[in-house]
Amino acid sequence: MSSAAVLFLLTLGSVCEQAAAERKLIYATVLFRHGDRSPVHAYPTDPYQESAWPQGFGQLSQEGMRQHLNLGQFLKERYKGFLNESYNRHEISVRSTDYDRTLMSAEANLAGLYPPSGQQVFTEILKWQPIPVHTVPQSEERVCCGRI
Repeated sequence: MSSAAVLFLLTLGSVCEQAAAERKLIYATVLFRHGDRSPVHAYPTDPYQESAWPQGFGQLSQEGMRQHLNLGQFLKERYKGFLNESYNRHEISVRSTDYDRTLMSAEANLAGLYPPSGQQVFTEILKWQPIPVHTVPQSEERVCCGRI
């Protein structure tokens, strides 16, 4: 599979009049790959077969989850003043390829980008909120053209 097959797309948008004259950011697209993952397969004599990995082959590792949580926190700081402090469905759209590792990377990234606050907190024991991640079935994917 090409690297484009395992990515997700974060699109940020805002409407600003006279954007060029005021030199304000009005739209950003952020494209990146999934975080660290387990191997997709083992060589025949590899002592670490699929059962050695908590979720099996090709899955996002805990390090990959941390990487995307940190990237979301970085993007929150980078786009401070451009993005709302809290999630707004009219402001952001997230697109992922339909692989566990890319969907989980997107979710971890959004957890760092938009930790819930105020009315978005639905339980005190979990500092997370569900945010839509859009995808299409792998058989209909047009972002890439390869397979592992």
